[in-house]
Amino acid sequence: MTDTMLPMLRQLYDADGDHARADILLRMPDSVMLKYRGSIVECCRRASFEVGLAFVDLRTSILLAVRDAEGRAPADLTDIADKCRDSLAAFARREGGAA
Repeated sequence: MTDTMLPMLRQLYDADGDHARADILLRMPDSVMLKYRGSIVECCRRASFEVGLAFVDLRTSILLAVRDAEGRAPADLTDIADKCRDSLAAFARREGGAA
């Protein structure tokens, strides 16, 4: 039987620890994040990867947020998401995440 799971999701499910999961989440395209959000959340929950869950929620919130007249998401939300992303990237780098 062939594996029909999207390769990036398979990598997330098979990841060797939270550092690898963080690296995969950071590299994930927005389209994949939106389309497979349920599977991504389930994977993070099964791994008890709370930081990953928070990142997925923030990123999804930005993607779905109503924009201002210039097309920008709410500044407070993007500021929080930027800090979360920076922290997650530092975490992924600490334990040999892909460069």
